[in-house]
Amino acid sequence: MRKIITLVSREQAVIGHRFRVVSIPDECKSCKLYAVCLGKLTPGRSYEVIEIRPSLGQRCKITGEEVVPVVAAELPIVGLVPLNKALEGAIVTFEGECKGCKDCPDNIVKPGEKIKIIRVLGRTRCKDRDFATVEFYILEAPLPSELGAVGTYQDHSRAPLLRRPLK
Repeated sequence: MRKIITLVSREQAVIGHRFRVVSIPDECKSCKLYAVCLGKLTPGRSYEVIEIRPSLGQRCKITGEEVVPVVAAELPIVGLVPLNKALEGAIVTFEGECKGCKDCPDNIVKPGEKIKIIRVLGRTRCKDRDFATVEFYILEAPLPSELGAVGTYQDHSRAPLLRRPLK
């Protein structure tokens, strides 16, 4: 669970309050508080306030209201992964096997990113394939050196495929 110090409105500065960052307005990017406010958060991800810090009286450039520093924990993402990857505690590479269904995380997670499965919630079908609905965290993005010529991730941790003659 990643913890981030960020700024929220006084109304949101309540322990246990959950919020999701849908997008970041352009006006925020030119604000002097951007780096400690929305600049630390990722669109599409959800967070929960776990600690409130003393207010320094800063005001939001857009709303004009006071913002309060808080410690927010990134919440797990709920999405679909193939059944063979759905093992609690497993760290796997998201390869975008499921696209376009209601619970597909392809708008939040990019192919090649490592994810850690936290909990398996159930099973579902997507485009005639079985998938597991899971909670997971994104661990890291692939390094540029791990991207192939066409921009696909090459997972070097997999053993080579051995071909044996059939007898």
